[in-house]
Amino acid sequence: MAAAPPAAKSRQTQNKVLIIDDSVTVRELLSMTFRNAGYEVEQARDGEDAWKKLNEDPTIDVAFCDIEMPKLNGLDLLSRIQEDQSLTHIPIAMLTSRGAQKMQKIAADRGAKGYFVKPYLEEVLLDAAAKMIEGENLLAF
Repeated sequence: MAAAPPAAKSRQTQNKVLIIDDSVTVRELLSMTFRNAGYEVEQARDGEDAWKKLNEDPTIDVAFCDIEMPKLNGLDLLSRIQEDQSLTHIPIAMLTSRGAQKMQKIAADRGAKGYFVKPYLEEVLLDAAAKMIEGENLLAF
């Protein structure tokens, strides 16, 4: 059962999520999940593509980002975002197959607000998106 979109914006304005993953399959599946829940969805195929989209579109409310990607990986993208004050308000959750506590700590230190190990449940990501849009940090150490 899909969760209702968060109420962070008015009914006329959908929340926008950016899905960042080098896997087309993952991007499409997550995009479908978020669209079905009422989100507007943007996609990026790697960190460089995400960096460009984040700088071009100030209306992105939340992002879910793979860690291991070509060109610019997710952790390096987090570092770059933290250096740009115009982007630090966007909550980023990491998606990865690496569940190690050390990796979660690195992501948190670089500004991630969430960390999810594949495979993950759609409901969990939708709930996380709503909480992060409302300002909650799901990855506090």
